[in-house]
Amino acid sequence: MLHKIKTKYQQHRLKRAQKREVRKRQIDQIRNTLSAYDDAQIYWNASEAVIHERGPTWKVVMGIIILASIIGGIYFDAWTFSLAVAALATAYTVVHLQRPKAIDIKISDIGIKVGYRKYAYSQIRSFWLLYDPPYLATLNIRVNGQVIDDITIQLGNQSPAEVREFLMTKIPELEGQSEKLSDILLRLFKI
Repeated sequence: MLHKIKTKYQQHRLKRAQKREVRKRQIDQIRNTLSAYDDAQIYWNASEAVIHERGPTWKVVMGIIILASIIGGIYFDAWTFSLAVAALATAYTVVHLQRPKAIDIKISDIGIKVGYRKYAYSQIRSFWLLYDPPYLATLNIRVNGQVIDDITIQLGNQSPAEVREFLMTKIPELEGQSEKLSDILLRLFKI
């Protein structure tokens, strides 16, 4: 009886692994198939996120803040707060051990392709550029029907004037936009 259950379980795991492999091949095939998005008018390669250089002072100060928060939570009988701070600090450390990937950004006649994600101009409500070198160089697009409706794309070494000039013919520009307070704080604290 136990042998029969074990064999059944192994067959089930094998089927699941085969299905995952087939799905992975299908996704790779779709991603590698060229589309009209790949016929780029403007093309550049940039990091998917800004890399902040954090020195030993930053690490020590953040360590002290986290440790003080955990100890304060324990002292005031707020165990859940202490656990939440420890979990967030651990998750932040694990995520930021990986370097951001370089991604291809292509602006074509039908939309914008960021890595493997495609945004048709019909999905994009508006765009704006934030440019304050060397700290800030981003193209921001506001998209319909997404969970996150504002998407930030790093410009890297791409000319913002060229991007703006091309996109103004396709979608409306939001003028007078500035960096969000949360983004400013994240950049200042190098988080």
